Amino acid sequence: MNLGIDGRVAIVCGASKGMGFASAKALAIHGVKVLMVARDPSALEEAAMTIAAEGGVVQAYSGDVSNPELAQLAVGRCNELWGPVDILINNAGGPPMGSFLEHDSKAWDASIQANLLSVVRFCKAVAPSMKSKKWGRIISITSTVAKEPSPAMVLSATTRAGVAAFSKTLAIELAQFNISVNVICPGGVLTDRLVSLLQARAEREKRTYQEILLESQLSIPAQRFAKPEEIADVILFLASEKGGYVNGVSLSVDGALTKAYT
Repeated sequence: MNLGIDGRVAIVCGASKGMGFASAKALAIHGVKVLMVARDPSALEEAAMTIAAEGGVVQAYSGDVSNPELAQLAVGRCNELWGPVDILINNAGGPPMGSFLEHDSKAWDASIQANLLSVVRFCKAVAPSMKSKKWGRIISITSTVAKEPSPAMVLSATTRAGVAAFSKTLAIELAQFNISVNVICPGGVLTDRLVSLLQARAEREKRTYQEILLESQLSIPAQRFAKPEEIADVILFLASEKGGYVNGVSLSVDGALTKAYT
């Protein structure tokens, strides 16, 4: 299938592993030039080399999305390498588990910077050139907790819901310029992040990791966790010409986990 994105330029955040890596790889294999952004320089370089070995055009750019200057720096690097950004994939590791009374103001500030304001900053950095070209795709990876909040995930639920509201307003504003702005809400995806959350839950509940793992899988109607590549496939469609009229949605990709039908 010709997705119509060969030669496009993308920034993928959190690209060293998990869903970010899978998304960067999927885009690169389909001819997109990808700037891969992540905090860990060594892990990022290894991830970039893996994709390059399969023929993808990628560059590693190390930085923390919590840094207010990173968005402009990354966009500037793309301009130096290939030109204006056409596709933006916002993705950042989620905040720690814990209920409302367990988190101090420092934890709230860190979560808002990494999971909400980073999205605002990256969108603001790419939107002007997308408007000029009258073409753009902005996709943010969040979580199903944005739709069905859990007290134990209050930081994630709050910031991810903020991304959904922000993305909807941005989609309405930018749709006339052939720019789509969508959110992907994964459920359980077998990544390092999920493993750490399950381990944390096991410790909190004084149960074994394997017990929590099995229980979590069985709670999903599909009876399994997703692979990162399954999330990347949805992102690839939304980033393509084929998915251009899908705009302003928060799409659950969760094996029918969430009960809501919107």
